[in-house]
Amino acid sequence: MRKLALIVIIYAALSAAAATPYFKVIDAPDAIVQPNTTITLPITIQNIGGDGAYARLVFRGLPPGISVSNVTRARWVYPGGRMTFNVNLSAGEIPPANHTIEVGVAAKGSPPNYRSFHLIVENVSEEGEIAKEEMAGEHPEIKNVSDGAERQIPAAGALWSLLAVAAATMVSRRER
Repeated sequence: MRKLALIVIIYAALSAAAATPYFKVIDAPDAIVQPNTTITLPITIQNIGGDGAYARLVFRGLPPGISVSNVTRARWVYPGGRMTFNVNLSAGEIPPANHTIEVGVAAKGSPPNYRSFHLIVENVSEEGEIAKEEMAGEHPEIKNVSDGAERQIPAAGALWSLLAVAAATMVSRRER
């Protein structure tokens, strides 16, 4: 009876490990904005986990004078599915500067994952045209906030659980 209970517990752990969402920010393009304007920025996320979940965007490093809208509503993303959020970035009266902003995904059961993008605030002048030309050749870098920490995809936990079930089955067969 104990062997059967052990197998049931291991199978439940296997199912729980395989059925977790894991979100990743796929695309967060660099943007150029002028003071007192609003732009729309498409940010794409993907669920690479084994279960669907509601997800929403979170931002870190927003400078004073920059506000974000259209990100508070969580959306359902199926396993393997992608979702594009059209985010409105509004700039108030702020001086020209280059900012690095991080965008991440908030979803129950998914570890944090952030990607950085550059926001250039410029005045209408020749300098703005030069900055646009420089940005045309750049690509955003993927940056995980926890570079020092090792990330594990939920499927790896499922593999270990499957190996544990196989080992428990082999041990129970030998004891007979």
